[in-house]
Amino acid sequence: MGVLNVALEEGFEQDAVVVVVNGQQVFDSTDVNTRMQIGLADSFEVPIDKDEAILEVTVPSQDGVTGRFQVYVPDRVHVGVSLQAGEIVFRTSKEPFGYL
Repeated sequence: MGVLNVALEEGFEQDAVVVVVNGQQVFDSTDVNTRMQIGLADSFEVPIDKDEAILEVTVPSQDGVTGRFQVYVPDRVHVGVSLQAGEIVFRTSKEPFGYL
């Protein structure tokens, strides 16, 4: 079993955010705010029982902008999610992201 660590990073300002992983809603908040000092709004972990995860992020407060990302999860993977110029941007790492 793998673990998907999701970090909501840059660009969120009092936004509603819904995250679905492999068809199951795993996060739903109506007040997501990026802390400018560290570049992080929120983070959470999701156990994954397959080798792959399909991550869907929707921001209803931004005209329902949605992003979809497929990632290989052999054991633990970190995915950063940012909102940039009205689009959702994903980045991955095998190591935890450094937030100061």
